[in-house]
This record gives sequence, C-alpha cells and structure tokens, in this order.
Amino acid sequence: MEDSNSANAGFSDGRKFQLPSGYGDNKIVLMVRDPWSVFAYWEIKKDIEDGIREKIRGEGLTASGSVLRVYDVTDRDADRPSKVIYDFEIKDWANSWYIHTGYPGKKWMAEVGIICAGGKFFSLAGSNTVQTPSNRISDVLDENWMCPEDLYNKLFAAAGGIGKSSLEMRESMEQYLKKWLFSGGVTSGSSGSASRAAIDDKK
Repeated sequence: MEDSNSANAGFSDGRKFQLPSGYGDNKIVLMVRDPWSVFAYWEIKKDIEDGIREKIRGEGLTASGSVLRVYDVTDRDADRPSKVIYDFEIKDWANSWYIHTGYPGKKWMAEVGIICAGGKFFSLAGSNTVQTPSNRISDVLDENWMCPEDLYNKLFAAAGGIGKSSLEMRESMEQYLKKWLFSGGVTSGSSGSASRAAIDDKK
C-alpha cells in the first residue's frame, strides 16, 4: 500500500508531484553548516552563461572549466581585498556543495564562474556573506544562561573531566563539541576536485 505522504504521492486525479529542475534564477546562496563548514547551492541561467562564454571567446581566451570559488572576506576592505581560499572544479552538472573551510569564526562568500587557461576568472553569480561561529566555549558569563551544577557535572564527566584543570576541561569540552558537530568527511553531492589558491594577504 502506497504511503500518501511519500515522495511519490500525487494529486487526487493520479498526477504525480514533480519538483522543477530550476526556478529561472541566477544566483548562489551560502549557508552555515557548523564552525568548520558551509553549504552552497546555485542556479545559473543559460543565457547568462552563454553571454560570458561569448565574452571569453571575444577576448581570445579558452574556457577550461566551471569553478566554485570560495573567499575569506573576514578582513576585506580597500587595503585588504578578499582572499581566494578554494577553487572547486564543478563536474557532472553539480548545483550544490558542502565546503569544509577548516577555519571557525570567519566570514565567507563564494562565486560560481568559468576559469580560463592562464587563470583568468569570469564570474557567473556571487553569493551572500556568512560567518561561521567560533568553535570555543564563550568567555562571556550570563547568569540567565548558567549551566545548573548537576548538568555541569554530567558534562564534565562525559568529557573525561575527573582530575583535570579548568584549562584542560575547556579543551576537552571543545573537542567534544567539535566531534559532535562535525562528522569529518564533508563532500559534495557530485564528484569534483579542489585546490587551495594560497593567495597571501596584501598589506
């Protein structure tokens, strides 16, 4: 017997629900997953991509592939521009990606674009800016949110806190939090490769 709430459920006249392959947008959206990773999804309009490819040909360049480019914009200003941290090669019509940044407490943005032989990058869409939270226990003490003593003792024991100093306890709790939040193997829904751009800050 078919479940009426399943993904295959349909209308009363027998028609099936079908999600569209796209919504006619040209955008990329960035969302925070945890202190060490973010999630990106995007949709690129064909006419915009065709226009960029025509521009590339007009400049006598050769497109070498589609790229998801990730920027660290934490210290971005006129004197300190955005740093390119990762370039992910987009393959197999991928339209979403989990990105392991490895840097908590920073601001991120991303672009989808086309990279040419020689390294010139042509953007198809730019994302919003997000900030990953810190992976450390806050130094701010608020009486309204203080941990009850019995719960603190349970957390202390769960983190192996017997006989530990307060600093050791803090480090244990941070490791416990990191292990709980992050599984350790962040991948995209499609195949692809990534390279670190290694562009230094401009002083």
